[in-house]
Amino acid sequence: MGPLRPPASRSCCLQVLPVGSAGPGVRRPAAILFDMDGTLADSFEGIERALNTSLREVGLPTRDAAWVRRHVGRGMRELVNDAVGPAGTPQILREVGRRCLATYRHIFPEQTAPLPGAGDVLAWCAAGTGGRVAVVSNKLSDLSREWLQRFDLDRHVALVVGPDTFGVRKPDPGAVLPVVSGFGVRPGDALLVGDMEVDAATGRAAGMPVVGVRQDGTRPGSLRAAGMLAVLFDLRDLPAWLAGNGRGWATITPP
Repeated sequence: MGPLRPPASRSCCLQVLPVGSAGPGVRRPAAILFDMDGTLADSFEGIERALNTSLREVGLPTRDAAWVRRHVGRGMRELVNDAVGPAGTPQILREVGRRCLATYRHIFPEQTAPLPGAGDVLAWCAAGTGGRVAVVSNKLSDLSREWLQRFDLDRHVALVVGPDTFGVRKPDPGAVLPVVSGFGVRPGDALLVGDMEVDAATGRAAGMPVVGVRQDGTRPGSLRAAGMLAVLFDLRDLPAWLAGNGRGWATITPP
């Protein structure tokens, strides 16, 4: 399969070069896939606000910020199911989910800032991989794409993937394997960067190395125990980690 080309309706500013054309020798990882919420985006405030607004509107108890941080990562549907609890009827779950998504669509662009260094790190990874950079989230792909475009980050990303793209969500390996296949890269020669155990489970299922990014409430020990190669204190530490642990990355000027 040749270089990945997103569908025409999903515009992409980035040219994906053949493997090996990003620089001298063979650079590894040859493709880098990023989670979004908590990895590139400071999303938790917006998610918490949307969830609690929807719970209040139907007369259910709200959830605090610590609870939300522990339960995000598997997509809006699973978050709502957890928040409503086992007593929720299918009708209540649908209604809370509908209200939560509607509220989130309205508020998330202004409530979700990029984490420090996100743009520089994405640009650096795109330069080092010849454009083989993707965002793979359990958020619907149009929401992720809108956020990336708002902050002019989409120009560094060849493909944006959500559960609506391939019909599966992380930790199903089907969320990431078509991406690296389209990039012409073996799973073991790619890297997934995320902040939660679901990212570690995705890498494990796909045979893809995973590096973690620590956020508030993150337990680095649990991420390492889940199989992550390393847990970085800050997203901006990724270039130095790649220079020291990857192959050929030391020749790329850090951001």
